[in-house]
Parts: sequence; C-alpha cells; structure tokens
Amino acid sequence: MLLVFALLIGVTSAANVICTDYGKDLGGGGAFDGYYVRPVPTNCRFQHRGNWSPQFRIKQGQPQCKGGWRKYKNKCYQDINGRNFQDGERFCNQHQAHIWQPNDREEYQWVEQNVMRHNNWYFLGTVCNSRGQTTNPADFFTASGEDMRQIQQKLNARMHPGHHINNHSHPCMMSHRNNNTWRWMYHHQHCHEGRHIVCEAPTG
Repeated sequence: MLLVFALLIGVTSAANVICTDYGKDLGGGGAFDGYYVRPVPTNCRFQHRGNWSPQFRIKQGQPQCKGGWRKYKNKCYQDINGRNFQDGERFCNQHQAHIWQPNDREEYQWVEQNVMRHNNWYFLGTVCNSRGQTTNPADFFTASGEDMRQIQQKLNARMHPGHHINNHSHPCMMSHRNNNTWRWMYHHQHCHEGRHIVCEAPTG
C-alpha cells in the first residue's frame, strides 16, 4: 500500500499541472490560449485616468461568438465606437473580453479587413512596460496578460521615433487602420483620448 501511494505521488509531481482560480489547467502556459502568462504589474497606473490599472481577468470564454462578433481561429472580435482606453477595456470586460492585441501580422491583417470599420486610430491592448520607459515592444505588457516577448518575434512592430511607453503618462499605444506607415509602427498615447477599439474574447 505504501509503495502504491509513493508511486502516485511521483506521477502527480511529474505532471507539473498548474491550477488557477479560473477553472483552467495552465500546465506552464496561460488560460485561454496564452492569456495571463505575463500579468500587468500593479505599478502600471494611468495617470490621466485616476491611476486606474487594467487588472480584470476573464472567468469564462464565449461558447460561440455573439451576434455582431466575428470569429478568427479560437477568438471572437468586435469593433466598438471611440472610447478612452479605460472605458473601452471595461466595455470589453463586460463581454468577458479585452482590448485586442494582435499576436502576429496575419491576425492583424485579418482583423483590419474583417472587423475594423474605420480608417482611423485604434488603441491596441498593449499597456506599460517592464523597464520604466522603453521603445522596445518586447518590454510591453498587455491587458490580456499575453507575452509580448513572444509576440514581438512574430509581429516585428516598432515605435515611432521619439515615442515611448511608460507606466504612467504614456502607458498606451495605437495603430492606424489601412495605413502602411502606422500599421507596424506604433504611436504612444496618454490613454484618456477617445479612439476606436476592437474587443477580443476567447472561446471555450
């Protein structure tokens, strides 16, 4: 009996399953296909929005995309009218979603042509950074907790010369739909201006 018990402990330890509060087994990754593997730090505070910090976590994915949402792979997307970043993220959160951060160029171009409705500036889901102030997108965080160090390897984006992201006064960035200059070169933002937003909700 003791031998069987010891073997069971060994098998359980070898599995290395990480349990979360959200009913998902991460196994070293993140719930909902990469979400929350690199959470937004608590010192990320939006100076122009009362020191608000994006800390919401989705508890349940959408069983299927709702009316008005478009599906790409295992995510649902919806374009919403202009809002500041805080109000836009809260709107997305009400639908168990976050402001969208593209994971690669293929996804960006699909959303640009199938979801975005305005040839204008869009907030992306990137917020704050790990170095206080930086121009390297790999140092950024996302509202969804996705890992920009991995995303940047596929996205290969860059900041406009002279623009940076920090943790207080310029914690957001945006891109411009159907604009070859600003599609992969991002513009920093205070976050309190009204911009267009795409919400991304995981399925499952």
